[in-house]
Amino acid sequence: PQEKTRMHTRNVNVRTAAPESTGRCDSGLTVAHFTEVFCWVMAATEGELQPAIFTPPEGSHEIYLLNEFCPDYISIWVLNGWPVAIGIPQDNFFRTLNPSRIN
Repeated sequence: PQEKTRMHTRNVNVRTAAPESTGRCDSGLTVAHFTEVFCWVMAATEGELQPAIFTPPEGSHEIYLLNEFCPDYISIWVLNGWPVAIGIPQDNFFRTLNPSRIN
């Protein structure tokens, strides 16, 4: 099923981005790399308080992984080349890195 998985990126500028603005992933991440980054953010945020309402970090880019066999997708938000948040939007599950880990 790996060939049925697609990655896309979207620009997230909180003031101007349209939620539907999408394009092909130009990050060069493979599915394995995407999964590794997602799991790293999960581990890095374990036990940390998370915001009650998720707002993508301003200026970040969302990279999401689609599975053509089901409606689910997972996302990573990247800012200046570094992951800053992850999510499974359909399940309202999000994790944001502490700003001290980002800089």
